[in-house]
Amino acid sequence: MTPLCYMLAAVTVAFAVTCVLFRRKNRSFEGMVCKFMASFGFIAVAIVGYTASPKNTMYFCLVCFALMFGFCGDVLLGIKEIAPKFRSKLIPIGTFYFLIGHVFFIVAFLHEFPFHPATVALGVAGGVAAFVIIKVFHMKVDAKMMVLLCIYYSLLVFKIALTGYAVLKQRTPAAIAALIGSLLFILSDTCLGIVYFTPVKRKNAFVTVELSTYYPAQILLAMSVALM
Repeated sequence: MTPLCYMLAAVTVAFAVTCVLFRRKNRSFEGMVCKFMASFGFIAVAIVGYTASPKNTMYFCLVCFALMFGFCGDVLLGIKEIAPKFRSKLIPIGTFYFLIGHVFFIVAFLHEFPFHPATVALGVAGGVAAFVIIKVFHMKVDAKMMVLLCIYYSLLVFKIALTGYAVLKQRTPAAIAALIGSLLFILSDTCLGIVYFTPVKRKNAFVTVELSTYYPAQILLAMSVALM
C-alpha cells in the first residue's frame, strides 16, 4: 500500500477517535460531523488503495458500493442524534442501507474468494440465533424490524463464514483483513443493537465499544482493496 493510503487511514482514525470523545461528552452534533468525515475516509482509503494497484476493478467497485451504502447509513443514523423525534423511522432505514452494503461486500467476497456451501448454512444459523436472542431478551422491536434484524445478522455471519473459509484456503492479506473487519463489524452491531433495543444502563460504554470496533472494521474492509 502507498504512504497516502496509510495517511488517509490515520486521518480516518483521528476523526473516529474524536467522534468517540464527542459522543461520550453527549456532544451529538460535533460527533455526527466527525463520524461523517470518518465514513468519507473509508471510501477514500479504498479509492487510493485501488489507484496504487489497479488489478481487480470488479472487487474495488463492489467494495466502494458497500462503503457508500455504509456512508448513507451513517448519515441516517447520525441524523437521529440531533433529531430524535425521527428515531423510529431512521433506525430501520439506516439499518437497511447497511444491509445493502453487506450484500455488496458479500458479492465482492464471492467474486474473489473461494466458496463452500457450509457458509450458507452458517449464515442461516446466524439469522435464527438473532431471532432467538431477540425473543429471549425481550428486545423492543416490532415484527418488521425483527425480520430486518434476522436477515441482517444472517448476512453478517455469512460474511464471517466466507472470509473465514478464504483465510483457511488462501491466507492472503486481503482475506485476513476482510475476516477481521467482518468480525469487528458484528461486534460493533451487537453493541449497537443493545443500545437501540434494550433498556440497558450505562449506554455510553456500549456506544464506545460500538464506535471503537466499527471504524477499524470499515478501514480494514476498505484496505482489502489495496491488499488484494
